[in-house]
Amino acid sequence: MRTGRDQYSAIYSAQLEAEAKWLAIGAVEKANSIERLVSPWLSHPKRIVELGAGTGAIIAELQRRNFADAYVAVDYSSDATEYMKRNLMNVEVLRADIVEEPVYGAFDVVVVSHVLEHLESPDNFLAALVRNLDFRFAVIECPLEDLAASRLKNRFRNRYQNLAGHVQFFNRRSLSAVLRRQLKIVDSRHYSSWASPEPARFLADRAALPRPKRWINHPPLGFLPPGTAPLWNGAWAGDAACRGSEIG
Repeated sequence: MRTGRDQYSAIYSAQLEAEAKWLAIGAVEKANSIERLVSPWLSHPKRIVELGAGTGAIIAELQRRNFADAYVAVDYSSDATEYMKRNLMNVEVLRADIVEEPVYGAFDVVVVSHVLEHLESPDNFLAALVRNLDFRFAVIECPLEDLAASRLKNRFRNRYQNLAGHVQFFNRRSLSAVLRRQLKIVDSRHYSSWASPEPARFLADRAALPRPKRWINHPPLGFLPPGTAPLWNGAWAGDAACRGSEIG
């Protein structure tokens, strides 16, 4: 089975610009999560670090909002870090694997957004985060894919053969259980990134899906009434962001 890291290495090597566009689409809601979970406790962080920053879309959106004084972006991929160095301003960009090495300095906020689902061992990653970083809060977000509709679809497909390179599949309970082994969860946000048609259409176009299959794979497509979102984001596809602090 191809690892999540292998998948992203291939994406960064062959589809870097397309991936940057996709990450920029999702960055607004991910930045919303960070603001909602951090700002009531810390109005303007001095230093923030994102682990698995990819093309830097979330950092760029937080910069646009003047969320913090200083930003650090970390990724294991040389393609990703070189892209960020070319396209981000006033951001410290580091190529590193935090499971193997520390990131030095103190941080008010650590962001880990849509990373755990790509890892063979989220536990090892989270243990390294606590061990190798000095931080006040961590905001960790993942897609929720172990839901009723996904379980039904998985009867007819191999869920590990997905274009995103996901190897972990969470629901709210299982994600919380993983995080609580290393962090104290103090707040959370549950939402759906499919509330507008743009994400679904982009993914359908990128995968070159024929029209009938677009509705099978991405039924909301931004056309369902907004009031129905709580129903289908708990059964079909959702996202969960949690703010945690070190235990003890």
